[in-house]
Amino acid sequence: MNSKTEFSLDIPVNPGSSFKPLPDHVAFDLCKAYPLPGGNLLLRNSRTGKRAVVMPEVYTALLSCDQFRTMDEQVERIVDGNPGMQGQQADIRAVLQSMLDSGIMLSAKKSCDELKRPTEQVEPTHGEAHPVVVIITWERPAALERLLKSIHTNCDTNKFHKLYVVDDSRQPESIDKNRELVAKFAFDTKNTIQYFGRSEQQSLLKNLCRQLPEHEGAIRFLADQSLWRDHWTSGLARNLALLLSCGHRLIMLDDDTICDVFDPHRPKPDITFSDRPRDADFFASEHEWVSQRMPLNPDPVNRHMQCLGLPFGEALKVLGQNNLKPAGLAGANALQMSELHLESPVLVTECGLFGCPGTNMNTWLPDMAPASIKQMLASRQKTSNALQTRMVWVGRNQPHFSPRPNMSQITGFDNRQDLPPYFPVLRGEDRLFGYLLDFVFPTGVTLDYPWAIPHLPIPKRQWQDADRDFTPGESFPLSFVELIPDNKKSCLADHPAERMAVLAAFFADLAAAPESALVASHREAVLRDTAGQIWHMDNLLNSAEAAPAEWQEYLQDGIEQLGESFTQASQNDLPIKGQPSTLEGAELIAFWRKSWRGFSSALLAWPEIRNAASEILR
Repeated sequence: MNSKTEFSLDIPVNPGSSFKPLPDHVAFDLCKAYPLPGGNLLLRNSRTGKRAVVMPEVYTALLSCDQFRTMDEQVERIVDGNPGMQGQQADIRAVLQSMLDSGIMLSAKKSCDELKRPTEQVEPTHGEAHPVVVIITWERPAALERLLKSIHTNCDTNKFHKLYVVDDSRQPESIDKNRELVAKFAFDTKNTIQYFGRSEQQSLLKNLCRQLPEHEGAIRFLADQSLWRDHWTSGLARNLALLLSCGHRLIMLDDDTICDVFDPHRPKPDITFSDRPRDADFFASEHEWVSQRMPLNPDPVNRHMQCLGLPFGEALKVLGQNNLKPAGLAGANALQMSELHLESPVLVTECGLFGCPGTNMNTWLPDMAPASIKQMLASRQKTSNALQTRMVWVGRNQPHFSPRPNMSQITGFDNRQDLPPYFPVLRGEDRLFGYLLDFVFPTGVTLDYPWAIPHLPIPKRQWQDADRDFTPGESFPLSFVELIPDNKKSCLADHPAERMAVLAAFFADLAAAPESALVASHREAVLRDTAGQIWHMDNLLNSAEAAPAEWQEYLQDGIEQLGESFTQASQNDLPIKGQPSTLEGAELIAFWRKSWRGFSSALLAWPEIRNAASEILR
């Protein structure tokens, strides 16, 4: 559309005519466009079969209505993208109303009503009612001791099916201390707790390999610490947790958390659904939020079990069906809504955190939700806290469903379902697992509860100047994670095992890609992501005239760093550096090819490995 374009259908529009009130939020539905003689387009809703004939300009405008927004917001968005249409707001509204009436746009109210309709009582999924609880620990005996004490104080351990401590430590003194702490906890509390260290892990692997000799390579790829001694293996420890809990619901805890529960600042009852980022607030010290502790049921394990494993419709009943309103779908799109059903399983539950945000770099602030940025900038003290301290609340102030998990220091998994494995090594395993889970279970959802737990690493951490490095250079090959959603769109398989086989083929294809293709893909991802960051931060800076100077300097420094990286990446040979940092160039590419090949084989073998683990641990 341009300044000479009239916004209309092939029917006359009377700007002064009245029309019935619109639903609170609407979005362009899943439609395909087909050219017609004369230049118009036939739009066909691929979900409902509804059709409409429109001009190309209308179709272009509808594409910008990709997420649920109010009608006024949709009109404003169209005008912002096409300044020449200023003054045509009434025409635009009338056209959008016509699209809604003809079934080309989706009503949030109708979607909510469909999700709240009565259902038959659903039989519970086979498996034990009580969860398996697994603590992942790594070289932090002091943190593990603190967590065990908080479990004893706040958790009803009689409702645990089993409690494990999976030790991923390498230092002998840490291993010895952790084993002693577990034995002391068992003695003092009269609770059954099992230390699962190196010898216990090797025993499980030996039994698995004995039962599945044809899959020994896959078993060791996923869960053998001795195979990955030079790497960060948080994903490997999480795979062990999944194997220890097959057929059960699982609550997984990082060792630097505390089992206690805190309210957000401004809790709301309304239920939301989208993939928007979490909210954030900032503090000078932990004393500022200690008053938000919940005196009743401060047991996060019990709270996770509230909805974990329920169908979405049943979880809505627990949380209050009437709390799902059209505005709660703001930010969601039609594709996500097409995958959300009453029967959608709550596969993962998460919660917020108070304390350390769980990131190594303080470059995440521009990616916060706009409301969180606005709240931070309204106070110079909040802005200073965000930039200087590691005391943050990150989470939701209302029950929030999303298509895939984010990251949580205490996480629930419905491991009665055939969940995929984690990639065993290096960082970013949570994000990758979220994409894999969404691929295997496209209708599954994650529930982010509106409460938080303390995340306080030992020793305490403070932001340093070096933590504001926006340079994206050493990121090979993380761009492959973003390819998974694209492959999901083309996957027609229905059963989780079959979809996991399609994922295996995806990783095998990556492993077979020539070096030049991987380098080109990496460069394209770096340029695309860097350009997007510069654009976003420049917009923030342009709207930050009244913001604290410290924030403006932070943004300006980031833009300059990213600009230098963008120029280098676009003009010069891009260095192939990333994870692991000890390798680069052809050696790094060879490492990832071998790893992708191993993960492909592991995905194919994973269902059998899970079944064997269930039999061994029965």
